[in-house]
Amino acid sequence: MGFGFRIYFIDEDDKITRIPLARFERIRDRAPKESLSEYKNSRIRYAEVILELENKKPISIARIVYGYLQFDSEGKVDKEYLNTEVRVAISMMPSISLPGEPENVINANDRFAQKRFKDEFTWTPSFELEQKIIKKSFE
Repeated sequence: MGFGFRIYFIDEDDKITRIPLARFERIRDRAPKESLSEYKNSRIRYAEVILELENKKPISIARIVYGYLQFDSEGKVDKEYLNTEVRVAISMMPSISLPGEPENVINANDRFAQKRFKDEFTWTPSFELEQKIIKKSFE
């Protein structure tokens, strides 16, 4: 048993386009030769589907992540957007109480960061769209 990844870009009309994982990683890493001119100055939705595989065939879904990618004027993922996403994700880690800190003080920064991450960097599909993504993942 193993895992497989499916990456889909979803346009404003809910059209689903599969993107090879290696290309998606190059896009997110801002590889010099990788740009998507059709997405210049726009924000798109994507779905990352992680499948459990048996004999190289998908048997179940382990996880689905719904996120956004912001593109700059060159059709590359916006660097500041990525940096902000990483900063917010790191902020989601629970804080550790330091010696001498009052016990009656609750540090909720991680909870605020979780809400911010959910609000700014993820999206929730309609039931119908999610079913189309799941069906496409098993094709």
